[in-house]
Order: sequence, then structure tokens, then C-alpha cells
Amino acid sequence: MSFLNSLPDNTARRLSKVIVRTIHLIGIAGFFGNAMMGHFESTYIVLTIVTGVVLTLMEASSGWVWFVQLRGVFLYLKLLLLLLIHMYPNATIPGLIAVIALSGFISHAPSWIRYFSLLHWQVVHSKDDLLG
Repeated sequence: MSFLNSLPDNTARRLSKVIVRTIHLIGIAGFFGNAMMGHFESTYIVLTIVTGVVLTLMEASSGWVWFVQLRGVFLYLKLLLLLLIHMYPNATIPGLIAVIALSGFISHAPSWIRYFSLLHWQVVHSKDDLLG
């Protein structure tokens, strides 16, 4: 059996998510570094936004349940913080630190936290979990 045949079916999808997430982290690092220096180079901001949208679409493609799981809810919180940063530029550094902290927490949290649905008040991995 060849190596490629032994890979799981979702390997290409998973690898593409890892690549986009890595580029997203580079954008965030540049955005944060520039903010620390008092500069706002648009390259890093655009890179962060574009890869963030791509990551959101990739995650959301798994189904509507993603939007009510805590991992989706944390995205809403991060977007709210980014809106506040836009409205109150003096809060950029603490706001970005909060965004990074929320991201780090939810991405490394156990699945019972990430997949908890506030709408259903239980852990939901897919719509099949709701069928009983």
C-alpha cells in the first residue's frame, strides 16, 4: 500500500486549513507587530482579513451547527472586539491581545468546549447529534 493511499480522505482539506491558518497567523503577527510600533501597514491587515474570511468559510462549510458552537460564538466575539478597535484606536493593543487570547483558548480547548452549542445547550459535533 502506498503512502498516499493510506492517508485519510480529509487530508487535502485538513492540509489546506493548516496552510491558510499559518498564513493567517503571519498576518496577525505582522498586524500586531505594526500596531505595537504605532504603524498600520495595510498588507498585514488585508492578509489577516482575507485569510480570516477563508478560514470562516472553510469552517462554516461543515454545516450550520458551526455558527452556534462555541468556536463560532468566539468568532463573533473576536469580530466585536475588532469593531471596537476600529471605533476606539487607543484600544488596539489590548483589543488585539484579547483577540489572540480568545483564539488561542478556543483552538486548544477540549472538544466538549469547542463543540458546545449555546442554542442546544449540549455538545454537538454535527446535525446528526441532534437527531436523537
